[in-house]
Amino acid sequence: MKNSKVLLFFLALLLFGAVSVMSSCSKKDDTSTPTPTVDKAALTALIDSVNLGYTAAVEGTKPGTYTVGSKATLKTSIDLSTGVKNDGGASQTSVTAAVASLRRAVVVFKNSLIQEVSAANLVAQWKFSGNANDATANGNNGTLKMGYINDPAVVAPAAPVKKMGTTLPTMVPDRFGRANQAYDFNDGAYIEVPYKLALNPQAITISAWVKRNGSNSDNYIVSLDRWKAYKFQLQSADKPFLTVTTTTGGIDKDAESGVVGTSWTHVVTTYAAGTMKFYINGVMVKEWTGLSGTMKATPEPTPLAIGQQLPNGFYDKAIAGGQTTTVNGATVPDVDYYKFYGAGFFKGQMDDIRIYNRALTDAEVNSIFTIENTL
Repeated sequence: MKNSKVLLFFLALLLFGAVSVMSSCSKKDDTSTPTPTVDKAALTALIDSVNLGYTAAVEGTKPGTYTVGSKATLKTSIDLSTGVKNDGGASQTSVTAAVASLRRAVVVFKNSLIQEVSAANLVAQWKFSGNANDATANGNNGTLKMGYINDPAVVAPAAPVKKMGTTLPTMVPDRFGRANQAYDFNDGAYIEVPYKLALNPQAITISAWVKRNGSNSDNYIVSLDRWKAYKFQLQSADKPFLTVTTTTGGIDKDAESGVVGTSWTHVVTTYAAGTMKFYINGVMVKEWTGLSGTMKATPEPTPLAIGQQLPNGFYDKAIAGGQTTTVNGATVPDVDYYKFYGAGFFKGQMDDIRIYNRALTDAEVNSIFTIENTL
């Protein structure tokens, strides 16, 4: 009995060893590694979709087109992703990375789409395409007017005396040579736009194309109640100059090194509480910081003047809006509020004037220049 138990023990031991050897041999004989399945469906679908958008996209300089060169950049990303898709040895990690990379490229490409700049904040746009009408739906249409000049019969040191000019703004070719697409201003001629509170915002951007005719210390581009609201002009040194009246007082600044020549030039100024900027041909040339106050509404509704300091009916006019000033510490009516101190009007040509009710960014100003610099 004892011997049969020992025999059974050894038989079990031998059986266990055989199974172990068979298992060991099986592992040694099967040396192949299963090939992992790589899912390229998402990458393939993305490439197909992006190719459709790439084919349909058009490069240019106008809203609805993409900046020149943006398609080539996107095509490079498409080709790289296509290479990964066609690579039979590509790993799932490289496929996933290709999807992420192409999606990033699409975002960059979408950002290169040229759009109309801040349309919701565009208060008025005068394209001067045969008339002085506002191109927006806001109805800020202008009327051509003769304006005041200094009476040449009155010489210094006598105080200037106003005299009505004899010309209206006249249509001329624009910077692209197209007939009747810009206005020439001279001899006090200006465009008058009826007052609306929207034209007197708390922050502002003024954009215009100008071609000055000589130097003039009071080359007024746009003016609303002179220095009592805001005025944008070229000074005697031909530098863009902005005056705004804010809740904390008046601010006068110019572009310092920025000078406007006698050829067509894009000039822009912006003001928001704390900062005033000047741009020439899409590039910021001066930034003033540390300023304070939001822009104030003029106390008496005054029409906007394009190319002139004040509308005809307001020079030497009696005040009607409770305008006051301080004399010897006392607040008194400002009877000189609309006094004629001397003529201020633009000499030269202007086109494509915009007013926004916020300060545009550097990129937005550059976009306007890009859009308007070519046909």
